[in-house]
Amino acid sequence: MNPENMIGLVFILLGIWQFVAFFKTFRTFRKHTINGTSGFAPYAFWSGLIYAFIFLGMGISMIFNELTEFLSGL
Repeated sequence: MNPENMIGLVFILLGIWQFVAFFKTFRTFRKHTINGTSGFAPYAFWSGLIYAFIFLGMGISMIFNELTEFLSGL
């Protein structure tokens, strides 16, 4: 297994972990929201979901060598 595939696997694992953290935190937030909760909390949740998609996309791209060919030209 070459280094690009290993890095891709790490990105996929990070993306999966980010999805799990997003859904776990979102469920807790829905059950225990109080008036003192920051108004920016939903933005933090959605940015976490976006990061999960980015990590998964990068991992899949690196495993299929699409992103690695692009990065090798830089």
